[in-house]
Amino acid sequence: MGRKKKEDVAERQPLELNELKKLVAEFMDRFDTVENEMQLLKEDQNNLIEEYSDRLDVKTLKQAIRTVKIRKKVNHQDTFDSFVNILDERESV
Repeated sequence: MGRKKKEDVAERQPLELNELKKLVAEFMDRFDTVENEMQLLKEDQNNLIEEYSDRLDVKTLKQAIRTVKIRKKVNHQDTFDSFVNILDERESV
């Protein structure tokens, strides 16, 4: 089903080269804007980490943040906790 959709899009894109160039240029302008914004946000994040690095163990905090994000995605929390406990026990041996 996904493949058919891609083929449909290819059939709907402009056939005339100048129209296609215009559409690609529009896409790339927006794409580049998003990439630039993402880079600015990454720099803001790094500045925030630097600002707090003398007051918090930010390396450990970042690991904790990743762990919390993973836990939020888990559908079966009890099963996840069981797996984590088993793996923790295995690592401590």
